[in-house]
Amino acid sequence: MNKIYGEVMQNNITKSELRNKIENLENYFSKYKNNASTKKLEEVKEKLDNQEYKIAVVANMSSGKSTFVNALFGKEVLPAFNHATTDSATYIYSKPNIEKKAEIFFSDGKKSIIVMQDLEKEIKQYAQKDEDCEDDKYKNVERIELYYPFENLQTSSSEDFSITFIDTPGPNSTGDYGQKHKDQTRSVLNSVNMALFVFDFGQLDANLKSDEQGLWNTIKTRYEKDKDFEIYFLINKIDMAMEDNFKDVKNVDDAKNNWGIHEQKAIDRLKKAANDYGITEPKIYTVASKFALLDRDDILWDSPLESFQKKFKQIFTDTTDIWESKYIEYLGIFELESDINNYINTTLKDKIFKTALDNIEAVKNDELISLIGRKQTLSKPKEEATRNVNKALAFLDGKAKKLEEDMNNEFKELCTKATDEVNNLIDSAIQNELYLKIDEMAKIAIAYAEAIAGGENPNNAKRSAKQFYTKIILEQEVSLELEDSIDMNQVLSEMQNYTKTLFEDYKRNYLDVKSDLKNSFAEYERNISKVFREVKDSLNSQLKDALDIDIQTIEIQTVDIDSTLGFDVIIPDSVLDYKYQEAEYRTESASTWYKPWTWRDTNRVKTQDEKYTLTINPQELKKSIEENISGSINQFSEKEKENYKKAINDLRGTNSSIFQDFRINKQKEIDELQNAIKRSEKELVVVEEQLEYFNSLTKE
Repeated sequence: MNKIYGEVMQNNITKSELRNKIENLENYFSKYKNNASTKKLEEVKEKLDNQEYKIAVVANMSSGKSTFVNALFGKEVLPAFNHATTDSATYIYSKPNIEKKAEIFFSDGKKSIIVMQDLEKEIKQYAQKDEDCEDDKYKNVERIELYYPFENLQTSSSEDFSITFIDTPGPNSTGDYGQKHKDQTRSVLNSVNMALFVFDFGQLDANLKSDEQGLWNTIKTRYEKDKDFEIYFLINKIDMAMEDNFKDVKNVDDAKNNWGIHEQKAIDRLKKAANDYGITEPKIYTVASKFALLDRDDILWDSPLESFQKKFKQIFTDTTDIWESKYIEYLGIFELESDINNYINTTLKDKIFKTALDNIEAVKNDELISLIGRKQTLSKPKEEATRNVNKALAFLDGKAKKLEEDMNNEFKELCTKATDEVNNLIDSAIQNELYLKIDEMAKIAIAYAEAIAGGENPNNAKRSAKQFYTKIILEQEVSLELEDSIDMNQVLSEMQNYTKTLFEDYKRNYLDVKSDLKNSFAEYERNISKVFREVKDSLNSQLKDALDIDIQTIEIQTVDIDSTLGFDVIIPDSVLDYKYQEAEYRTESASTWYKPWTWRDTNRVKTQDEKYTLTINPQELKKSIEENISGSINQFSEKEKENYKKAINDLRGTNSSIFQDFRINKQKEIDELQNAIKRSEKELVVVEEQLEYFNSLTKE
């Protein structure tokens, strides 16, 4: 691995140097007021000081995520057992020497609490699943914010920017919040800068086949459409491969020959799966998290670490250095940390610092051009200078307004086009991922109800439903003859809950349209920017010709967008009809002709057994699903569209306002210049002194 990402900036500028540049300009503008430039510098400084890089660790099945995160800590902080443990998202804020604490947020309305005392012990309680909590105070945790330093995963300087590491809820989460956690994981994936997709070596084939959470599709979409998104694939518990390598091995030579065979097979299988999803040249790492944690936490008593290390000592007998380097390489954690740190501290940092430097230089150049322009104008003969200024003012009061009007008309057209495109994307995604799935959803729900009514447990019923739903015909009533009585309310409740779960599964697929929406908005930004630049360049060119000087630039602004998603499903009682028919009997004579005393005897004979019949009305179910989700979808659709419409209009309005302010301010500036020409000799001295002061503060 050890790949170097990108190239280091040629000037290799530091955050401290960027701050010095900002401070020098701020000192200058404190003496020579310029509100626009001061505001711009404040924005640059704010972004520079609040850079956050988000990394999510996700899995589509239980894979030892918590043990992996603990290995990064070098200490057992999060609960880690053989079953899925994490029932809430944990946001980890890591900086060297950070004050260790956690803030716990609850889903039941309780006020958040801060935990500092016995942090490692307490966090294990709060982070585990509700069903494993013995004390109610640890239940209903919605989110954990943990402030705790990683051992090696960090930026080269704690002042550069912060890393937020998100341990998503366990993929096997159940209960009231299980569905919400699945949505949360997909939403997190759509918002982070990097994802670590973790697989369990012992269940690799099942891991690769399962995509109940839709993580593969979300990652595929992000990978294809976001060039800045990084995805690392991790095969955890790789030490289990060693057991496969050494199976039936008789001696050390055989062990050497088998070294790494099953590890490579696992890498190849994961690589093929990634390729199938369109992810070429995937970055794949193998990690032995359990032993990496044992190694770092110095847990020696009754630890399997010694026997694990013994294998390396027996196979790599050349020198101590050889077995130790092979052992460290096999743990995998060091290489992964090194590569993440290398990416963050080279390519990412360079990109952030270059953006800040470009913005600082833009402010600096604007002021420099303005000063030189004033000096040039004031240096001209008064008659020529006055003529140029009048010409510029006439342009600003006439043709510049027409330029602005034309620009706003183009903005309006682009705004309408972008709004229509966003609406079409939302409508199409809702149609394809929700409305067109209603028939399938109804069939699966019916097959599930059949299985539940037939006595299967919910898990088996789900498997049966997915396997046999295609046999359901929605145009025909489903009538089931049952062997025993059932609780219809329970069947209805189970059916309703499962239908809601199905709907949530389809709904999560909608989340993947977020990348398309972001791309559409980015295209709109580019189009607005293009029009803005063309009009700006035209205005600057004509002002320059009028004044015979250079004019400072104006920068386009961007706008953030946000959206939410939430639905519910309720199935009415009318979908199910449960009938009980008593057994039928007839009376037969039990007399014997030659025994008169029996002539009045009779027997009661059953002619038909009792019947338990469950009838499911597919059309009623389909109608109820349709009606339930239509209201929710329409409400959400309007909200989603309104969010993007607002962002689109905000961008249009912001840049229209910037241009208008620039034109008006330029008029005021030239008015002042007109007055300054009348006392040009004195003003020229003032401008020269100002220019000299500016150069002294901004010289390289």
